[in-house]
Amino acid sequence: MNRVNENVFNEHEIRWLGDFPSSWKIGKLKFYLTTKSGMYISKSRFSNSGKYDVIGSNGAIGKLDDFNTTGPAILIGRVGSAGEINLLTKGTQAWITDNVLIIKPRKTHMKYLMYFLESRDLPNMADKTAQPLLTSTKIKNIYYLIPRLEEQKEIADFLDQKTSEIDELIADKERLIELLEEKRQAIITEAVTKGLDPNIEMQESSVDWIKKMPKHWKEKRIKYLFYDVNQRNFSEDVELLSLFSNIGVRPRREMEEKGNRAQTVINYKKVQKEDIIVNRILAWMGAIGLSEYEGVTSPDYDVYRALNSQVYSRYYHYYFRTPFFRGDCYKYGRGIMMMRWRTYPEYFKSILVPLPPIEEQKKIVECIDDINTLIQNINRETNKLIKKLKEYRQSMIYEAVTGKIDVRNYPLERKEEANVD
Repeated sequence: MNRVNENVFNEHEIRWLGDFPSSWKIGKLKFYLTTKSGMYISKSRFSNSGKYDVIGSNGAIGKLDDFNTTGPAILIGRVGSAGEINLLTKGTQAWITDNVLIIKPRKTHMKYLMYFLESRDLPNMADKTAQPLLTSTKIKNIYYLIPRLEEQKEIADFLDQKTSEIDELIADKERLIELLEEKRQAIITEAVTKGLDPNIEMQESSVDWIKKMPKHWKEKRIKYLFYDVNQRNFSEDVELLSLFSNIGVRPRREMEEKGNRAQTVINYKKVQKEDIIVNRILAWMGAIGLSEYEGVTSPDYDVYRALNSQVYSRYYHYYFRTPFFRGDCYKYGRGIMMMRWRTYPEYFKSILVPLPPIEEQKKIVECIDDINTLIQNINRETNKLIKKLKEYRQSMIYEAVTGKIDVRNYPLERKEEANVD
């Protein structure tokens, strides 16, 4: 094995290569590839019926009736998702935007080069600006290990098989998370509209999408359950709360880097624990949630508080965040275009919703909380496994392209291969 002599190359950044086989050569990538940027294209030229993909820094972003590149080529995000790698296979034609670097190999194997670039963690090489940037100069100055062409192909074939196996495992785990989320949402919707007793006598519901609900439940418009609160804040020393469609209400400080706080929170709306916050513009997309914090929120949001002790806000938090209730928010909303669609308080409060007995509301919430905890624990462990698989994948690529593992004569499964030569 050879060890890189840093004094010979006078480059601190090649230390990551470590030992490599004595038969391998080393040189800068600029001698083994050509690079150029793609071309700007206006989105006004995109066509749904276009024949060719338009590829940006993070993959396909649209269709076009024209192309500017024919594969094979390695595509690397230059701006935005800088360092992201995609492969354009032989004969594939696409329009590559100016946010992408187009890499063509010289005197080296295409897939081996791609895997070597993956091992280098290109996103971390990008300039850390507001819009991350990765230049062709940085890529060309990377030190490259060059085995014989035949061995490059063996390494690429080995990594094709092993990364494919790992990617399938990762996809299975990610699908499990998706299925659990679908199941969780279905259980919540069933619980908040049908209760917990499957044998209970049912009645027709006046809410179209519920159809049937327990006979002993009532139905009320939101205005008879909640009132809107418009108490204003006059202090800077308060917790600023944000509302997110996917996770609900969270303190801004937990979700954003320090320094991104609003310039002032004077005149923001006060929020108490158990209040419901609604983003009137995005209510139809699920931007509704219960606050577990005292603080303030945007004056553009609406804050609702339970009218009496027969209304359990946590039950309505789950009800309001069902996909079907989003449809109600859209139905009762107003606007001239979808992304400016507003569900104003007078319309929101006119929406008809179920009213189970208070003790039943609490039991439903307790059941949903237990299910949420169970699924969150499964997801947490699944995400840990996904992280380990991704780390293992990255480690395997590094070990192979730097010769730490000998993959020559490795028994490969024979599969139909994409043409990338």
